[in-house]
Amino acid sequence: MNHMGMTEVFHGTDHILKKPVYLGGKSDNDYGNGFYVTEYEDRARSWAALNGNPDKAIVNVYELNMEPLRILDLNDYGVLSWIAEVVKNRGTEQENAQFVGDKLVELYCQDTSDVDIIKGYRADDSYTQVIEAFLLNQINITEVERLFYKGELGNQIFLKSPRAFENIRWKEAYHVSLEQSDMESDFYARKEVNRFLSGRMKAILLEGYEVPGITARYAVQNHLIYHREGSYYE
Repeated sequence: MNHMGMTEVFHGTDHILKKPVYLGGKSDNDYGNGFYVTEYEDRARSWAALNGNPDKAIVNVYELNMEPLRILDLNDYGVLSWIAEVVKNRGTEQENAQFVGDKLVELYCQDTSDVDIIKGYRADDSYTQVIEAFLLNQINITEVERLFYKGELGNQIFLKSPRAFENIRWKEAYHVSLEQSDMESDFYARKEVNRFLSGRMKAILLEGYEVPGITARYAVQNHLIYHREGSYYE
């Protein structure tokens, strides 16, 4: 776990939110019930519009004092730990994927019981299909990371504990009028991900394609160790 100082963070939504409420969200979000912000302002702008009403796209700006907080950065533990955390909270749509997901949670999920902040990728609803494809052995972990990077979903900061909520202060809020090109960027990224996954499924079913690298099956059969320095598993 690491510690940081005062950081400016952003939350994209459809209203001004001066005081985030502890446990005021939904339990089936990426990392559970809490408050989600990002250090990337451009991502907050896009997320505000993606809430469903671009005419009411609001970015709230906060100062978050991370110095006294216990922080778990899932990027330090590899993509398998991140997938396990998302599956633990979101579950899966397909029963077969859940079998594998439960095993990944058992093997790779980090202990978050004493954590104030969790940092990691953001997996919005349209990208959970990438995780399911991994759980069904249709893509490997390198492809998972590439597809999330392609979508530019970015990292998010999750305020988990009452202590974390005590250390965030609202600064301002502003309305964003997104350019059409900004919306199209997200749309085409998701379309490209869908095209890749569809092509992979076709290759597996019709051509007998075997996915190389670390698949979910390999990860549950071999308890892998993540090396932060070189960003690899063995």
